[in-house]
Amino acid sequence: MSEDFDPAEALALLQVQEDRVRVAFDTRLHEQLGAWGVALLVGLGGIWLQVRGQEPYVGPGAASGILFSVLLAAAAAVTAWRTQQATAGIAGASSWQGGLYGAGWALGFVGYFAILGAIARADAPPPAIGVFATCGPLLITGLMYLFGAALWGVRPMAALGAWLVLVASGAGFAGPVGAVLVGAVLGGGGLLVAASWLLMARRRAMT
Repeated sequence: MSEDFDPAEALALLQVQEDRVRVAFDTRLHEQLGAWGVALLVGLGGIWLQVRGQEPYVGPGAASGILFSVLLAAAAAVTAWRTQQATAGIAGASSWQGGLYGAGWALGFVGYFAILGAIARADAPPPAIGVFATCGPLLITGLMYLFGAALWGVRPMAALGAWLVLVASGAGFAGPVGAVLVGAVLGGGGLLVAASWLLMARRRAMT
């Protein structure tokens, strides 16, 4: 071991880097929440408008499904961008964690769409496909926020992640149509409320 190596100094440097990442997430978290809130509220809301009168349930049309997918991709892109900014200039473990966290969003949704396609190919009934299509993004988003909170100690992430997991866990019991409405209102709407609260809190702190 080099005589110039100081364990206490190295530990302090790591702590400074982690604090910097946590502050970066804290100050910009409302933008990520806003992006996901819009994706869920608008995307699932559009699907609900299509399927609310279906009896029996056959699922949404291609246009609303594509819109929801595009909104999810846009929200994931905003998250990856903000994660890259939060960890820019950081070396070592924090940089690796940031890169892995950003990649986790993409991998999670690639897996989601692959599983959704496999379920449809296996001739699953439309109600089952509808429940998974709605609850899957809520569950992935919630888990990723929980992982982010565990990595960097961003407490709002933990609360919102737990909320989305709970919404995803319960929404499916409302059926395919009810799940879409629950996901749009409690999932997307909840994230937008949280984003607005965080933005107002940040502005109050700056005054």
